[in-house]
Amino acid sequence: MQVVHNQLSYFNNILGGSISSFEGDRILQYDNEKGTGRIQTVSLNSGISYSEYDLDLVEDFNFDLKLDENRSLYFIYCLEGNFNFTKGGEISKVEALQTVVVGGSNEIINIKLRKGTKSNLSVIKVTQDSEHSVKNNDGSELYDQLFTSFLNEDNSAHIGTFNLKIKEQLLQIRAITQKGLVRKLLIEGIVNFTLALEILHCKQDIESEGQVSTLLTKKELLRIEEAVNAIKRKPEFPYTVTDLSKEYGLSPTKLQEGFKVMEGTTVTNFIRNERLILAEELIQTSDMNISEIVYSIGFTSRSYFSKIFRNKYKCTPKTYLMNIRKVSLSA
Repeated sequence: MQVVHNQLSYFNNILGGSISSFEGDRILQYDNEKGTGRIQTVSLNSGISYSEYDLDLVEDFNFDLKLDENRSLYFIYCLEGNFNFTKGGEISKVEALQTVVVGGSNEIINIKLRKGTKSNLSVIKVTQDSEHSVKNNDGSELYDQLFTSFLNEDNSAHIGTFNLKIKEQLLQIRAITQKGLVRKLLIEGIVNFTLALEILHCKQDIESEGQVSTLLTKKELLRIEEAVNAIKRKPEFPYTVTDLSKEYGLSPTKLQEGFKVMEGTTVTNFIRNERLILAEELIQTSDMNISEIVYSIGFTSRSYFSKIFRNKYKCTPKTYLMNIRKVSLSA
């Protein structure tokens, strides 16, 4: 991880600004004639490092990422903007919502960010170190899967198709408010899950090669993201698939496909789940009774609400409310 921190000092020399520390991370912030921006490096264990680049540049900016003596992989995801990367003399362009995966050893990758374009990148580096063993929740070794999936004989780069689910995961890291060990464990968990998503996405790209792709375009994915966020903001609204399709310029089929890609479920199930989340919040924080909550979140049947609430939270809304109030009285 020291190499990543040293790289931040290199950026500091070029971009100016100042470096601060927070919870073991290092953060470079600058606001000068070269633009405004923020770069943060996060200390993780087991041969994995994580960095965020959020830059608004007045002039083009080039920087290098080094592949170590031990085999290593860079997962560079573009949340916003676009960039060019060069490896072995070959230049490629990466758009927003795409990941480029570059691997090998003792090589340099060059990244070029364009002026006048907001550049928002997340970079995960995995170094193969025999002293560490990175495992996912299923107990299988993540290292083996990553290097098998992405490091081929010629060490060529893999540019994935557009994937909004990965962006959703990476934004969760930036939203973490916890501190100390809890924060670090949360980041490690999200990074590992993101790497698992990268493996699955790579397999899907390989399987769809040479066939008619059913994958959504970047514009369509961004419209799906807008629809998802709108429902999260106001789950009680009486949405229909027809209305959402018209609102976001997508066919019902594309809309359903997008929700399955992003949220792993149908539009209707997603709305229902968001309403249940709101219901739980209202039970915990408001003085409303169950009937008032049912109608305030967009349901018309208390019995139906009780059924789906019990399926999700393993108890009835009434029991949940009574338990919450018992805790409040004993506090």
